[in-house]
Amino acid sequence: MKKGIIVFLFIGVLQNYANAEDVCGKAVNDGEVFSCFKSAKQTAEKTLNEEYLATKNRIAAEYSASPAALQSYTLTLTESQRGWLKYRDGQCNLESFMAEKGTVTYDALKDKCIARVDLERVEQLKSIPYE
Repeated sequence: MKKGIIVFLFIGVLQNYANAEDVCGKAVNDGEVFSCFKSAKQTAEKTLNEEYLATKNRIAAEYSASPAALQSYTLTLTESQRGWLKYRDGQCNLESFMAEKGTVTYDALKDKCIARVDLERVEQLKSIPYE
């Protein structure tokens, strides 16, 4: 596939996924788009890691009187997070499949997906421990 067709398809994908909250949709050229998605991914990854640690701390505080329950809950959270990471990576591979691996288009699609899915997970983690 020619580069021009890939860029055209990529721009079409961006337009289909753009929404009012998508800051990267305001980028005016490919370089800005790629940079924006990379930055969004890095920010989302940092936020995810911070919320995961905060979740572990909330669980520790809630179950401090019951070491066995704390250990079990923490292990369950860890296993859940590992499974979720596998899901995220598979989903983002799926969403970026249309672009050739190793291209900036592939990387941008994957970065955009990772940022979105990470932020969805952050919202899930905020509700843990469940009551």
